[in-house]
Amino acid sequence: MSDLASLGITVQRSFVTSATEVNGIAVGGDEMTELAFTLPAASVMQVTFTKEGLGKKLVKLFKKEIQTGDEAFDSVVYVSTDTTDETTQFLTSNVVRAIVARIISGGGHVEIDGGFVKLLVPGHQETDDEDTVTLVTVLVGK
Repeated sequence: MSDLASLGITVQRSFVTSATEVNGIAVGGDEMTELAFTLPAASVMQVTFTKEGLGKKLVKLFKKEIQTGDEAFDSVVYVSTDTTDETTQFLTSNVVRAIVARIISGGGHVEIDGGFVKLLVPGHQETDDEDTVTLVTVLVGK
């Protein structure tokens, strides 16, 4: 976390646990970490990355979605944005696309709204992992 603090990025962390029950018996569950980053300067980008699913495919009939040309990314990640140019530029990085795809594939999501970034990542993460540090570092241009 000290790397992020030195860049003026603050982070709040919370843990989300969901359980699946059948007839009152726990049969599974997921543990996720929600990370909320505040950037030192606001980005103009407003975008949400979520899992590409049937519902999102139906939305595509009415709203154009950014396609990166990266088949692996485009088949997994649904991109919702009103800042198309900025988001397209952000997604030119292979590293950024790979990180976003890993988060989404793990059941998480990524939301960027100006100077605020919210990530829902799989597992119980007490410390900042390399992917999250890289992603927010790219956003502040370092």
